Amino acid sequence: MPVPVSQMWTVASYVLRQKLAGRKQYPLVLMLEPLFRCNLACAGCGKIQYPTHILKKDLTPEECFRAVEECGAPMVSIPGGEPLMHPQIGEIIEGLVARKKYIYLCTNALLLKEKIDLFKPSKYLTFSVHLDGQREEHDLAVCREGGYDIAVDAPYTGDPLTIGFNAQYLVDFLKAAGTSEVRLELKDPQSAGQFRPAEGDDYKYRYIVMPMRI
Repeated sequence: MPVPVSQMWTVASYVLRQKLAGRKQYPLVLMLEPLFRCNLACAGCGKIQYPTHILKKDLTPEECFRAVEECGAPMVSIPGGEPLMHPQIGEIIEGLVARKKYIYLCTNALLLKEKIDLFKPSKYLTFSVHLDGQREEHDLAVCREGGYDIAVDAPYTGDPLTIGFNAQYLVDFLKAAGTSEVRLELKDPQSAGQFRPAEGDDYKYRYIVMPMRI
């Protein structure tokens, strides 16, 4: 996953300030858990074993902001539970973006389509979708059939078709793209396709994918 240059600069500047201040130990990432509830019951997960009165608790946005400001780390990881179940998760993310924190929101993606409109695209926000392997392994780990298909689902318009290509090519492009969303454009099974950034038509590069017989 590519890291924005602005994030690398922010983290490097932060580390340098800590070194100049003579601090040997300092936080780099804050793990912020605004709730323990989850819409999965994964085998071996300890958080869902908490008493009901604990599982019903939520941190308020103000409590989250105080924790972030007290910690001072440039990056914030938001696991859970499932963060998208928090009734004010949109407000929490908006406040962290306003504070210019680089956020990794960890999700099982079951609610992502329903909640995605709560968030504005930002270089400060990354969605980290939880996968435990391929379809069979993932569904077994999360104890839910169909969870893998929901997690990897992506919008597609056009006639149904079957495509195949070396997955490493896709990984190489995603590492270089520097954007959180890309578009795969296809014409037919015999023609080359292309990956490009999803937004705008003034992109400076494209990635050509040649078809293969499967």
